Order: sequence, then C-alpha cells, then structure tokens
Amino acid sequence: MASAIPVEKRTRTVAVRLTPGEESAWISAALAAGRRQLGAWVREVAVAGYLAGPRTPNPREVDPVVAGLRAELARLGNNVNQIAHALNTPGHAHAEAAVEAAEPHLAAITTTLAELYGAIERAETGAR
Repeated sequence: MASAIPVEKRTRTVAVRLTPGEESAWISAALAAGRRQLGAWVREVAVAGYLAGPRTPNPREVDPVVAGLRAELARLGNNVNQIAHALNTPGHAHAEAAVEAAEPHLAAITTTLAELYGAIERAETGAR
C-alpha cells in the first residue's frame, strides 16, 4: 500500500492592512478569478503563483463568456458592498436613497447570475 504524502498544516498568519477601496478591489479580483475566499486567493497569487507557477485554470474560468459574466458580477457586488458600507455608517442620513440606489444593482446581479449559471452549464456540457 502506498503511503500518503504528508500535508504540512498552515500555522502561520500574515496580516495586511487595506483601505476599504483596496479590500473591495481585492474581493472583486478574487471573485473574477473564481475564488470565494479572499485569503485563499491572496495565498495563491502571492505564494503559489510565485513559488509553483500559476495553477492550471479550470475550463469554466477560461471561457470568455463566463469570465466576462464573473467580472460583471464582481463589479456589481462591489457596488452593493459600497452601498451596504454607507448604510452601516453611524448617522447615515440617506438610508432610503441608498436602498433605492441598490435596487437596480440587485436586479442586475440576479440577471447576471442567471446568465452566469447558464454559461457555466453550457461550458461544462461543451455546448455554445
């Protein structure tokens, strides 16, 4: 029986301070790259990408339609995050206006998600 390759546990933490705008940009970039966890994306870009070369891309991530929809979704999400941040600021006087401003973004997110799921399904089945 072949022995399992030991996996070294990650025990060290590195902290990076970001402005809210930088954090939003990093989150958008991670989402556009198909990553939902910011830390995993940062590690991949900073460590794995430097030491081991870039990872093998998932075919779904290479599809230009899927990539475009993911980027659009990340931009829309960034807008919603900025609106939520403004709403959660103490003493925010324009909460109603912010909610109204968010509505078209939420509708666009719903539409883009439907398009993204359809494009991913087509990419997985090889259909165009």
